[in-house]
Amino acid sequence: MMLSRIADSMFWIGRYVERADQTARILDVMLQSITEDAPQDVPAACSRVYELFGSGAADDADLTVQRVLDRLVTDRQNPSSVAGALRTARENARGAREALSTEVWESLNTTSMGMPRGVRPSRMHGAFQFAKDRCAVVNGLVDSSMTRDEAWLFLRIGQLLERVDMIARILQAHDLDDSSDAATVMLLRSCSAHEAYIRSYRGRVRASHAIEFLLLDSIFPRSAAHCLLEIDEALETLAKLHGSSFDRMGTAEPGRRIVGRAAASLRFRSLDDIVADFEDEMEQLQKVTGAVTRALGTTYFHPAT
Repeated sequence: MMLSRIADSMFWIGRYVERADQTARILDVMLQSITEDAPQDVPAACSRVYELFGSGAADDADLTVQRVLDRLVTDRQNPSSVAGALRTARENARGAREALSTEVWESLNTTSMGMPRGVRPSRMHGAFQFAKDRCAVVNGLVDSSMTRDEAWLFLRIGQLLERVDMIARILQAHDLDDSSDAATVMLLRSCSAHEAYIRSYRGRVRASHAIEFLLLDSIFPRSAAHCLLEIDEALETLAKLHGSSFDRMGTAEPGRRIVGRAAASLRFRSLDDIVADFEDEMEQLQKVTGAVTRALGTTYFHPAT
């Protein structure tokens, strides 16, 4: 049986590496748009970026791209920044060395240490590309060098929960009334889904199809529905390892109940029903990730409390 401390650390390694990766992807698209589109209101655009990540000072009239970079990319004390998330993932990895392969630890260490201390707007794409490439290396080594045991399962669940949370944040911030091609392409690119969408729909981008793809596509690895199904499968495997499973009366494991309800709510409703109160739906999806995290804490990480 895995120590609860190790399980907790593995879960947060998965979340923080995914957070760094997703944050770099989103900022790469959004900040590039701000710097290239000269006529737009830069402080207002930067404020929207802050709001997406739940960061403070969103109402600051003096916001600049440089301040966003300082806060959301290189600030190592901010666990929601790219460098801060990688640093926190590394600190969790130090406490779970026995559960990680040497390759994963060394790659994560190199990634965290290699993040620049400062980034200028003219060079930000290189910093984002470094973060994305290095996170891909870490995730690839996790998949290729680690046994599919409890440690891997907790890391995988953390990764998937963070992905659901991020996709919900991006969609919540998206203006449904703006159905222009430019806005839709930017939404898809922010989720690293543009090319996958084009291959799936084989035609001009449409806002409704893009939202449908990001929420409901069962085989796109970054869609909310796919992630929830993968989380449920991982939780089922964990439950079996701990002597519990889905029986004729259902499951007693609270995390699986939460995930199952959320997945069914997406997969067995029409898109029109979901977008009728879209902002609230995405808020509820974010709350699901928090509720599952707390349920995992009660069941596996801090069972005594």
